[in-house]
Amino acid sequence: MAPVIAIGDVHPNLVLVAVVVVTVVKGFGPGVAWAFVAGLTSNLLTRDPLGSIPLGLLLVVAGVSGGERLFGRLSWAYPVVAVGIGSIVVDAISLGVMQMIDLPLSGSLPVQRVAVAALLNTLIAAVVILPARVLLSRMSADEKPAW
Repeated sequence: MAPVIAIGDVHPNLVLVAVVVVTVVKGFGPGVAWAFVAGLTSNLLTRDPLGSIPLGLLLVVAGVSGGERLFGRLSWAYPVVAVGIGSIVVDAISLGVMQMIDLPLSGSLPVQRVAVAALLNTLIAAVVILPARVLLSRMSADEKPAW
C-alpha cells in the first residue's frame, strides 16, 4: 500500500517506521530480522536495485541500537528522531546506489523531497509509537525460558 499512498508527491516509508519501532521495543535481533525480511519484500515490490533497501534498513537498525546505548530509551522522543534521521540515511543510500547503477541525476540532488519524506515519516512515527509499544508489550511472553 505504501507505494500507492502519496502525500504532496512524497511516499511514506512505512517499512522504515516499523523497523525502527521494532528495534526500539524488542531489540537488535528482531530489528535486524525485520529489516532484512521487510527490506527484501519491499525491494521486490519497487524498482530499486536489489539489496539497496535492506542495506539501508540494516544500517538504520545498527544506528538505532547504538544510539539506544548512548542516549538510553527515551519514552517517545528517541524513536521519533531515529525515524527522521533513518529516513534521510535510507534515502541517501538509495540515491547513492541508483547513481552507481543508473545514469547520474541530471540536476541537483532532491534535498527538498528527502527532507519532506523525513518529516512525513517522523510524523507517522509520532502517531504510531505509543500504540505500537502497548501492542508489542502485550504480545510478549509472560514466562521466560530458564535456559
